[in-house]
Amino acid sequence: MANPSMLLGASTEHLIVSMLLKEEREVYLPAVDDHGVDILVKTKKQGKANSYQELQIKSISKGGLFAAINCANPQKNYWFVFYIRQHKTLWLINSMDFVKIASMVTKKTKNYGKYSLALATVKGTRKQMDKYIVHDFSKLP
Repeated sequence: MANPSMLLGASTEHLIVSMLLKEEREVYLPAVDDHGVDILVKTKKQGKANSYQELQIKSISKGGLFAAINCANPQKNYWFVFYIRQHKTLWLINSMDFVKIASMVTKKTKNYGKYSLALATVKGTRKQMDKYIVHDFSKLP
C-alpha cells in the first residue's frame, strides 16, 4: 500500500502545478528534488530574461504545525507553499519572510538548524498567519 504522506505530497504538488497552469504560467518540474525545489515557475515580468521562482511544497493532513524544514539559504526567488488538507487552505511565504516568522531548532538534535512554523490548529487557521493565505499565485513575480 502507498504511503499516505507521500500521496498527499504528490497530490498537493499536482494541485499547485494545475493552479499555476490555469494562470498561464510556465511551469517546470525538476527530475530530482535534491535541492528543496519542487517546482520552477518562470517570472511573469518582462525584462527578467530566464528568471525563475523556486517553490518548495509542504503539506499535511490535519493540524497546522510544519516542522523540520530546511531553509539554509533564503532568497527573494525561493518560496514555500504550505497546504493543510483539513482546512483546504494554502499559504504562500517567501523564504526571506519564512526565516523571520518560523522558529529555528537550536538544540543539538537531528533537526538542529531547521525551522518549524504553526500556521493553524485543529480548530482553524492562526489569525497572525492569515496574511499569507492565497487562493491563486498572483503574488509571485
